[in-house]
Amino acid sequence: MSGEKCAFNSSESIMADSLYRDATERALAYARQHRRTIQGQVGSGWDGIILSTDIKAAIKALRHEPLYSRERDVYRRLSEHRITQLAGFRIPRLIGFDDTLWVVEMELVSPPFIVDFAGARVDSEIDFPEEITAEWVSQKQEVFGDNWPAVRKWIFAFRQHGIYLGDINPNNIKFAGDEPPARRRSSG
Repeated sequence: MSGEKCAFNSSESIMADSLYRDATERALAYARQHRRTIQGQVGSGWDGIILSTDIKAAIKALRHEPLYSRERDVYRRLSEHRITQLAGFRIPRLIGFDDTLWVVEMELVSPPFIVDFAGARVDSEIDFPEEITAEWVSQKQEVFGDNWPAVRKWIFAFRQHGIYLGDINPNNIKFAGDEPPARRRSSG
């Protein structure tokens, strides 16, 4: 960070984690360019790192360009259709993105919500063999329990807009009454 003053006091601890070093640097560069003050880390996972800002938004810096492109494309599709809720769940509104920094900026939302679209596809269904799909459905039914019908409804609602989801897990879907953690490790 070459001695630049950053309002994000925990940046050194995140930067020490080599998995997120590059993504964090790109998130901070985006924040500087757009005059955002980083408030803290909201989440992290294989896909990248998510930082909250002073305008109640999240900056997600993705670790790899294909992950970024998929995330950006889903948010652009949702934005084009002005979708901020689907099947009873809130979806963050796209604020901005940067194709060079691989950053997507979106509003922060409270439960019930759906986030993390780096594993999704726009206009291209994810094709798995029937037995893999059956096993996946069985695992998701077990993970989500009584909430599985709501999750399933949500999956089909996205498909109606040409969005095919690949990463469906409890870190990406929060139901009403779920407390969003201040900092969490997720898949995204």
